[in-house]
Amino acid sequence: MNHTSFASSVIDAPIERVWAFFRDFDGLPAFHPAIVESRLEPGPDAYTVGAVRYLTLADGYVREKLLKLDEPNHALEYAIVESTMPVRDYVAGVQLVPVTDSGKTFAQWWANFTTQGVELQPVAESISEHVFAAGFRALADKLRAR
Repeated sequence: MNHTSFASSVIDAPIERVWAFFRDFDGLPAFHPAIVESRLEPGPDAYTVGAVRYLTLADGYVREKLLKLDEPNHALEYAIVESTMPVRDYVAGVQLVPVTDSGKTFAQWWANFTTQGVELQPVAESISEHVFAAGFRALADKLRAR
């Protein structure tokens, strides 16, 4: 399936260690360099569908709602509810799969969206590189340092 933005990576860590970071819907600041702060809004906790997180970025904010948390398949989906980013109808997901011959993890992060008032392609490329790929690199570095 084609997505508006997409990145994938093989992370040198077992799937359980990688999933522990992604499944915590309030945990992005623990590894992602673009996230200044995260806080859950009142309501469901970070492991429950319906949770809403407020992410403070260096140049704005994003409110995101957890749409799916599929523990057995190591997958989640979320939507942007409100943001300073020029995106609309934004739905994203993460899927992890074990690489069985090495003990590593194959990770995919994708999003589908449209833009408002700006060209789609530069925004899509920026999200792919500065959100998804940068997140994978930072998480791999963090796991390697442990």
